[in-house]
Amino acid sequence: MAFYLVLAVSALIAGVAKSGVPGTAILGSVLVPLVMPAKLSTGYVLPFLLFADIIAVAYWRKAAVMRYLVMLLPSMFAGVIAGFFLMGHIPDAIYGKALGSIVLLLLATDAVCRRKNIQIPQNSRLLAYGMGFLCGVMTMMANAAGPVMMLYLLAMNITKEQFVGTNAWIFLINNAFKLPFSAALGLLTPGSFSINLILFPFVILGSVIGVFLVRRISGPSFEKLMRVMVLIGGIKLFF
Repeated sequence: MAFYLVLAVSALIAGVAKSGVPGTAILGSVLVPLVMPAKLSTGYVLPFLLFADIIAVAYWRKAAVMRYLVMLLPSMFAGVIAGFFLMGHIPDAIYGKALGSIVLLLLATDAVCRRKNIQIPQNSRLLAYGMGFLCGVMTMMANAAGPVMMLYLLAMNITKEQFVGTNAWIFLINNAFKLPFSAALGLLTPGSFSINLILFPFVILGSVIGVFLVRRISGPSFEKLMRVMVLIGGIKLFF
């Protein structure tokens, strides 16, 4: 019973995260490892995330800033491939702390830039390639690319609608690209997917809640909330 309850809550949170409040997905990824091994949990969570991405793109498709997709996706694909080869060689305890440290370091850098009013070039391909690659590695290894992508999109100084729409497109493509790699690692099975199908209605409900919430959050409050979620996500990776 606890197993299905945790997965249902995770599915609900995935919908909220993808359609309205990016970053809350990290809360779902915290719960699932409570009822199964951490690496196996990525296979159960991925279909929820992908289905939620599809709903989010359908709703927010016109808000996305496509030039960021063009800059980010090639390096994200390379990062997914790198994460695929790294996943079988690095223990959970080590890569979790390493990824968490990277997230917190990026968050600290963001805070320094804001305090000193340092403007980050919005068309920097080097920044996009670096952040995209890191997102690819983190999403393959721990479904934890959200905090890095949120910091990148915050640095681009776009509206909350553009933020949600761009984030949805990026992760729809990225999570679809991840599917065969997760299957090759044995993380996706017919049994796990049949459970996903039963719980997909919770993703739909979460998506409705997410749209409701983001429509009622002001731009400045949205940015503050995103940085709080990045902090929570970074700390979560240590455990």
